[in-house]
Parts: sequence; C-alpha cells; structure tokens
Amino acid sequence: MSIRAGQARAGELEVARAGRTGARMTVGVEVGRRAEASTATLTGSAAQPDRGGPARWRDPLRTTPARIVVHGLLLAALLVATAVVALRAGGPATTLGERSAATAARTGTSARQIYVGLADADVAASAVFLLPPGADRMAGLKADYQRKIHEVEHALNASMGAAVDDPDRLAKLATIAARLQVYQRIISDALAVAEARGTVASQGVLASAYAREASYYLSTQLLTAAQTLWDYDTRLLREARVDARWWAAASLLMPLLTLAALGAVQWWLWRRTRRRLNAGLLVASAGVAAVLALAVASWSHWPAADSRFPELERAVAEQSATQQRLGTLLAGRADVYLGLGASVDPVGHHEDFDGRKLCDVPDGVDCATLTDVWTARQSQEPDAFRRAMDAVLDAGPAGRSFDAATATLTARLDEGDKVVAGYVDRLPATPRQFGGLAAWVTLLAGAAVVGGLRQRLAEYR
Repeated sequence: MSIRAGQARAGELEVARAGRTGARMTVGVEVGRRAEASTATLTGSAAQPDRGGPARWRDPLRTTPARIVVHGLLLAALLVATAVVALRAGGPATTLGERSAATAARTGTSARQIYVGLADADVAASAVFLLPPGADRMAGLKADYQRKIHEVEHALNASMGAAVDDPDRLAKLATIAARLQVYQRIISDALAVAEARGTVASQGVLASAYAREASYYLSTQLLTAAQTLWDYDTRLLREARVDARWWAAASLLMPLLTLAALGAVQWWLWRRTRRRLNAGLLVASAGVAAVLALAVASWSHWPAADSRFPELERAVAEQSATQQRLGTLLAGRADVYLGLGASVDPVGHHEDFDGRKLCDVPDGVDCATLTDVWTARQSQEPDAFRRAMDAVLDAGPAGRSFDAATATLTARLDEGDKVVAGYVDRLPATPRQFGGLAAWVTLLAGAAVVGGLRQRLAEYR
C-alpha cells in the first residue's frame, strides 16, 4: 500500500514538472513573437519616409494664438489700404467737381484761341506775298500778320502762366512756342527776299516759295501741336469722369470690405474663446463705419456729376470739330492766296484747296467765285490777275464768301463756349473732402484692433 502511494505521488510531481516546463515554453514563444513583431515594426517605420514633418510646420497655424496673429495682420493690411484710398481719392473727387471742369474748359478755350490765331496769321502772311513788292496794300497786310502773331504770343504767355502746375500742358505750350519762332523766321526770310534788290519776278517767285514752306510748316507742325493741346485739355474732362468712377468705387468698397472682415473676426473670436465680444474690434468697427460715412460725404456729388458730364463732353467734342473746320477754312484761304501769288506751284495750291473739301458743303465757300482766280496766272488777258486779286481781297466776291464762312464758324465757336460754360455751371461743386480725417480715424481703428487682439492673445499665454 505504501509502495503504490509513493508511486502515485511521484507521478503527480512528474506531471506538475511537465506542466511548468510547457508553460515556460509557451511564454518563451509568445515573447519571441512579440519581439519579432516589434522588430518588424521598427524596420518598417525605418524604411518608410517621415510623414510627420509638414504636420509639424502646419500645427502652429492651427492654434488659436497663431490664428489671432494672422487675423490681426490681415485686418492691419485692410486698414492701411483703406487709409491710402481715403487720402488718394481727394484729387479725383475734386477734379470731378465744377471748379476743375471750369478750369479744363477755360484752358480748352485758350487752346482754341491759339489754334485760330495761328491760322489767321498764316492767312495774313500768305496775303502779303499775293501782292508785288511796294504795293499800297502791302503795309496793311504786314500789320495784320504782326497783329495776329502778337495775339498768339499773348495767348501762349497767358496759357503758360496758368499751366505752372501742369508739366504736360506746359511742355506742349513750349513746343508750340518753339515752332512759332521757326515759322516767324521763315516768314521773315521771305519778306527779306521780297524786299531785296533784283528783278520783281525772281523776287516774287523766291519769296512765294518761302511763304509756301512757312504755310506748310504751320499746317503740319504748328496747327497739329495746337490741336494736340486742345485734345489734351478736353481729355482732362473725360478722364476726370473715368478716374472718379474707380476712386469712388474704391472709397466705398474698401471700408465695406474692412467692416466685413472685422465682423468675421469678431464672430470667430466669439465662438473660439469665451463667447463674449471683443471691445477693440467693436471700437474699430465703429471707426471704419465713420470712415465709410466720410467717404459718402466726399463723393456726394458723384451721381449728379456722372449724369451731367456726358452733356459737357458732347459740347466740348462739337467745339473741337468746329475748331478744326475753321482751321481747314483758313488754310484753304491761304492756299488761294499762295496759288494766285508768284508761286512756283500754283497747281499744287489748287489741289491742296480741293483736298480740304470746302465747296458745296454747309459753312463752306462759294467756289464759283474762285473759278477765274485759279486760271488768272495762265490767262492772257491783261486785267485777269488784277480782277482775281480784287476778288479774293477785301470786298471781292471770293473774299466775302470766305469772310461769311469764317464769321459763321467763329459765331458757332462763341456760342459753343456759352453752351460749355452752361454745362459747367450745372455740374455740382466739389464737397468738402475728408480724406485726411478718414485716414486718422482708420489709424485709430487699427490701434483698437491691435489692443483688442493683444488682450485675447494674452489670455492664451
């Protein structure tokens, strides 16, 4: 009995020992598997690229303090832009008003005086060479030429005095003055040739050649420069409206955009932080609203000016067309004088006159009175040249026709000046500009934004 009990006890001990050995083997296998898994994980992570780098750069911008700073910078940029627009918009707003429009119309009138005066001077100079040297009418025609030149010089000096603050217009006036001196020198040389000793025929032909050169120079250089001056002055009116349209829009849209941005940041802070409004942003919003009110006051004349400016532009355009028509008429009269005088190319003067299209048109010339004038140089009749000269000078039929057309166009220009002045008077005056005040208010709003956001930023530090 004791022997069997001992054998049983030995068997139990053997089983227990085997169980402990199996458990140790199982734990070892599990540990080995975990080690292999850890090694595989480390190896795989080492083989793959680091995907956490960009996230580490983006993370700071996702924090509330960083976003407060970014929003503050954006609001500062908008406020600076609003202040700059408020300061810069004062000039276009003033140009749109009555005073600047009157200035542009007045300078345009002086340009017309220069243009017409130059054309008149060319007519007078051409008439001087129509007569033979020593003729009784020569002194009167020379006096007319000198009087017209002095009128142009006076208009140029007055225009230069009024253009001290406009370098572009001053440069155009200086160009006209320089070309006028060239024209006067050519005419002076022609008169010197005409009055020199020698045969009358040779003197007349050479002097007329000088005169044609002077007339051509005036038509292609001087009158072109004068028309450019007129176009520049009248273009100021058109550009005033276009520039004002953009500046008016910017003056109103920038405060509105800034107000919208302030409201968006205020809403974001209210939801992001402690559900309370930011006092600094509230003060800034009130300041920008005041800037918007100042902009509305500065541009209160825009609706009326915008609706009335087209009428003024049309009136000025009609004046320009009439002016060019008068210049063409006076140039045609100079063609007649040069063609009838001792010209080297009378046929060329006739062709120039026909090219100006002054016949059979409203406010044109009765060209039937010029039929005998163009053939007087080739006529065999002894009195043909004298009759032609009497026809184009003084009270002759051709002269009366030119005088009537000139008077009609001149009266139309004078009436056009009154129409332009009436449209200018109808334009609204420029209201008081608040650009400087608006800029200061905008800067104060910026200080309020900095203070308000700085307070919230301090809560996170």
